[in-house]
Amino acid sequence: RLERLQRVVTKLQMESGICEEQLNQADALLQADVRLLAAGKAPQKAAEVERDLDKADAMIRLLFNDVQSLKDGRHPQGEQMYRRVYRLHERLVSIRTEYNLRLKSGAPVTAVTTVPVASGQRRPEPDEAPLRYLQDLLAWVEENQRRVAAAEWGADLPTVETHLGAHRGLHRAIEEFRTKVERARADEVRPPGCWGPPVLGADEVRPLGPTVSPQNSSKSRLRHLESLHGFVSAATKELLWLSEREEEEVAFDWSHHNPAMAAKKESYS
Repeated sequence: RLERLQRVVTKLQMESGICEEQLNQADALLQADVRLLAAGKAPQKAAEVERDLDKADAMIRLLFNDVQSLKDGRHPQGEQMYRRVYRLHERLVSIRTEYNLRLKSGAPVTAVTTVPVASGQRRPEPDEAPLRYLQDLLAWVEENQRRVAAAEWGADLPTVETHLGAHRGLHRAIEEFRTKVERARADEVRPPGCWGPPVLGADEVRPLGPTVSPQNSSKSRLRHLESLHGFVSAATKELLWLSEREEEEVAFDWSHHNPAMAAKKESYS
C-alpha cells in the first residue's frame, strides 16, 4: 500500500511540474497580448491562451483525484501535495480571470468623431469601439452568470475547499468589474457641446445596469460555500474521530484472557 501511494506522490510531483509549465506558458502568451492591446493592436494569442488554460484545468482536476487518494490512504505527504495542487489551481483562476477581464473585455475606447448634418448642427457619429467594448462586457457578465449558476458544490472537504478557493478568485474579479461598468456608463454620456443621442444609445444595446446580476449571485454562492465548508470541516473531524475509535476496536484483543477486558466492559457500560 505504501509503495502504491509513493508512486502516486512521484506522479503528482512530475505532473504538477508539467502543469506549472503549462500555466507559465499561458501567462507569458497572455502578457504578450496585453502589451499588444496597450499599444492599440489586436491580440494574437487569445486562442492559444484559452487552450493552455483548458489543458491546465483538466490536469488539475486529475491531480486533485490523486491528492484525494493520498489523503484517503493517510500518506504523510498528502497535505503537502494538496497545498501544491491548490496553489496551481489558485494560479489558474488568477490567469483565467485576467484573461477574461483584459483580453475578452479589453478593447480600448476611442474618441468620438462628429459629422455635419443638413441643419448645420453637428452630431456625434458613434465609433464601433465603445459599442464593441460594451458588448464584450455584457458577454463577460453572461458568461460568469452561467459559471456561478452551474458551479458544483463538492461532496467532501478537499473538493469543497477547491470550489471555495476558486470562487473567491472569481468573486474578487466580479467585485473589481464595477470599474469597467462605470467606464461603460461614462461612454453613454453625451459629449459636452454636441447635439444628438448618447454615444451608445438605448436603441443600440440593452442597458447594462440590470444585466449585472453575477455580483448578487456570486455573493450568495460565496456565503453558502463558506457555510458548507464550516459544516463539512466539522463533519470531517467527527468522521476522523470515529475512524480512530473504529481502529482501536478492531485492534483490541477481545479474548477473555485480556486483563483489560473488565475496563473495556466498564467503558462500554
